[in-house]
Amino acid sequence: MFHSKPNHAVSGAPRLDPETWVPASQIAPVVRNKTPRPLRLWGTRIFGALALATVACSAQQQSAPADPQPPLPKGKVLFERHEPAAAPDPDPAQTVPTPETATPQPTGKPGVSSSNRNRRTLKRRTDAPDETAAPAPPAVVTEAPAETVSSSSPQAEEIVVTAADLAASAKVTAAERTAPQIVSTSLDLHLNSHTVAVETRAQLVVRNTGTTAMTRLPLRVSGALHWESARAGNTPLALEQHHIADDLDHTGVGTELLLTLPDLVAPGATVALDLYYGGTINASTGRLTAMGAPEGRAALTDWDTVTDTFTGLRGMGDVLWYPVTAPAALLRNGEAVPQAVAAARLADAASSFRLDLTLEYTGNRPEAAFFCGQRAVLNRLSGASPDPTEMGVVTASWNRKILGPHTPSLFIGQGEPHTAANGLLRVVTDRADTVAALGEAATRLRPMMSEWLGAAPLSSIDVLDLPIPGAAGFSDGTLLVAHLGTAPAAALAATLVQPVAAAWMPPNLEAAWLREGIPTFLQTVWTERSQGRAVALRGLAANAAGLQAQAAPVAEPVSSSSQDAFTTQAVPALAACADPACARDRAAYVFEMLRGMLGDGGLQQAISGWRQRLAPSNGQGQAADATSLHASATETKDMEEMLQQVAGKRDLGWFFRSWIDTGHTLPDLSIVTIAPRRVERNAPIDYLPARKAVGGPIGAEPVPQVGDPTYEAERKPITPGDRIAPAIGSWLVAVEVQNAGDADAEVPVTVRAGDLMNTLPLRVPAHGRATIRVPFEADPQEVVVNDGSVPELRATTHRRTITSLPAQH
Repeated sequence: MFHSKPNHAVSGAPRLDPETWVPASQIAPVVRNKTPRPLRLWGTRIFGALALATVACSAQQQSAPADPQPPLPKGKVLFERHEPAAAPDPDPAQTVPTPETATPQPTGKPGVSSSNRNRRTLKRRTDAPDETAAPAPPAVVTEAPAETVSSSSPQAEEIVVTAADLAASAKVTAAERTAPQIVSTSLDLHLNSHTVAVETRAQLVVRNTGTTAMTRLPLRVSGALHWESARAGNTPLALEQHHIADDLDHTGVGTELLLTLPDLVAPGATVALDLYYGGTINASTGRLTAMGAPEGRAALTDWDTVTDTFTGLRGMGDVLWYPVTAPAALLRNGEAVPQAVAAARLADAASSFRLDLTLEYTGNRPEAAFFCGQRAVLNRLSGASPDPTEMGVVTASWNRKILGPHTPSLFIGQGEPHTAANGLLRVVTDRADTVAALGEAATRLRPMMSEWLGAAPLSSIDVLDLPIPGAAGFSDGTLLVAHLGTAPAAALAATLVQPVAAAWMPPNLEAAWLREGIPTFLQTVWTERSQGRAVALRGLAANAAGLQAQAAPVAEPVSSSSQDAFTTQAVPALAACADPACARDRAAYVFEMLRGMLGDGGLQQAISGWRQRLAPSNGQGQAADATSLHASATETKDMEEMLQQVAGKRDLGWFFRSWIDTGHTLPDLSIVTIAPRRVERNAPIDYLPARKAVGGPIGAEPVPQVGDPTYEAERKPITPGDRIAPAIGSWLVAVEVQNAGDADAEVPVTVRAGDLMNTLPLRVPAHGRATIRVPFEADPQEVVVNDGSVPELRATTHRRTITSLPAQH
């Protein structure tokens, strides 16, 4: 994983500059053989040139050089660089000018940063001038009172966006920021968990997705990091970097690099880049406190950090520890940040990502690391200290041919994992009682998962104890990072539903509505089983607000002659959307509606059959192919085919068109008329009314036509045990419902009297009406249309009290 030139071998090694990065694997035997006790490879004052020369001369029985080089500063990683790293400028307030320091250094040197890297001061950050969603403040940087600037880490300091940064950022056009797309990433990441130092080599392949040739290319990392050198092939590139307001990083600032390319990159063509960047990563609450959030609350949300006891980097939307090309986004612009993250995840799903991690730790040796939720054991570097409780260097590598539906994240677990639930769970924590409770919770969930998704899981679940009480948890596939308290198993089961479901799901699903929607739906199923249907429906209703806001009317006239002053904004098709409110919440409603149409058994058969088709088991409970990325359209088509197969003769095409395949706003239902009618004593009835919805105005009870296959197939003969069969003196309650929305909806219509109720489904077409007649065996008192299982543009439940009944004739 280390990159070096062939002539940098230990034997006969040339004299190296102290800042030149050489393979640590070549230095390790040197340190081990020439010292009586183990030395740290990185973060220790190793005399690079002297150590190499001493060993080389000893092997050849020669004398050592007489002029040792200065020691490497603590925290430096040893591997090859393009050029010596630019040293930070001294703080003018604490440095006395000397002839050396007074001499201005050249700027704009190819491959060397020309940006000002003075010590950061505490100032308010300023938004970029190119934001259009809200007016930007004046480009004036003023000192902020010390008490108004806070941080969750003593080392963290708010990063400055100066007037010069604003001017430089304004010169980068929107087209230049949207045209590049990274299609291949290879990171050689060197991390010091004690000093929080980060040194990274990034090899990227960037494609021009624009319509014109690309001459300049912007890239961005966290504002706490800085770019050090860049090449395109063998051509060094001058660095132009500046800070830009960006809430995709927890500091609220990004460091944007603008590269002038040596050759034009035509539309669709690619360019290979070799870059170095570094800095430190501390916990930061800068973006939230800048918006007025309390320091303590902000620290529970933005907890990404690097420490000896816990390292967690969640990626874009939390911390930009890897290069990105996506345009900046600000929290003050509504859903801009989550939408930018969702768009980047969708665009990068087919890209490749290789990560080579080298970690220097102090204290207990970490056991494993997780990249995009994928676990890899950390191996001790050859020649490092054998004492696992003091300090050392460990490495791990991941090579994802496709990134899949992930935002690149990195977590490092401390200590050996505890297994639970027959190996289903691997828990990294020092709380034995919590491990037992988690195991019991997962065991409780297993029967439900087997019913809905198949007999056995396809992978194990990793749980990391987040050492921040009250902090917001994080999950990525089968990885769960959360503060593990002392909750009982019953409470923990609800937390584990989504990661346990992910262990049963096919890997690398591209269709977000299936990847996010099925676990969210199963969360509702579990809530219904453990707390009742009313609580489960309230949980669904809590997510309806986002869907309603997405489809809310906008103040734009449809036409000058229209009486309707507003129109509804279009929503994306569920099969293609990536926004969480669309992919997760709307999909959960879709499966709940399908459950009402097919029943639990039918929907279970469809979902488990779809899962088996996409991820056939190898016979040992593992997916046969865990690395392939299915096309979103294929995944959706397979699910629809399985649903229609289970439904049989009942056509579900209307449902797929209204809720999955095309973009529609939500239905907008209302009760038009309720007409109870007593069944006459001299009118014998030998059948229940057809479940088929009857459109049009309320009229006489329809008479079955001989030879009508649809009606004959849907009518149901009375059986002795049929509770809702009309008896002499019972009622038929006709309910007419109107739908002013764009999507067809099948909703439950319930007639009740006290504890007695009868419910039948009614399909109401978009911009139309439908009528159903519900048989009832007592005097009806209330009609309820939609119990909350179907999302609507406004209310999701409609009630009408029956105040008077017609007299018996």
